[in-house]
Amino acid sequence: GALGYVECLNEILKENHKYNFSKIVHATGSSGTQAGLLAGRKYLNSEIPVIGVCVRYEKEIQINKVYTEAVKTCEMLKCKVLDKSEVIVDDGYIGPGYGEPTESMKEAVSLLAKKEGILLDPVYSGKAFAGLIGMIRKKQLKEDSNVLFIHTGGSASLSAYEWAF
Repeated sequence: GALGYVECLNEILKENHKYNFSKIVHATGSSGTQAGLLAGRKYLNSEIPVIGVCVRYEKEIQINKVYTEAVKTCEMLKCKVLDKSEVIVDDGYIGPGYGEPTESMKEAVSLLAKKEGILLDPVYSGKAFAGLIGMIRKKQLKEDSNVLFIHTGGSASLSAYEWAF
C-alpha cells in the first residue's frame, strides 16, 4: 500500500506546477498512506509537508507506526531515509475512539456533501476533513495556503452510520 502512495505523490508532483500545493492533508490509521507519501517525498525530492490526521492512535503511537513503515518503504526504494521529525500527525480529531462519530466529523461530512457533492466516510476521511477544517479555524494554515486533501475512499460505510446523522 505504501508503494501505491509513492506513485500517488509522483502523480501529484507531475501536476503541481498548476496548483503549487503548500501542504497535503489526509487520514492516517494503518500508516500506509502517510508512509508512502513521506517515502515518496524522499524518493522524488519533494518538500511538500504531509500532515496525517489520526483516526485511531494517539500522536506518539501513530508517529512510530508511520515512521517504521516509511523507513521500510525508503529501503525498498533505495532512497534516503526520512528523519522521524518529518512525520507530522494531528491526533485531535479521533474523538472517543476508532470508528466512533464526533461532532466535528459529522459537520465535515455534511459540509462537503452539501457544498461539493463529495461523500466522506465517518471513520477515516470524515475525521481527516474535520482536522483540515480545524487547522483552518485555528489559523494553523496560512490564508494563501493551497492545501491538497487526499480522500482515501470509504464512502460506502456511510450507510452503516446513518444513525449518527
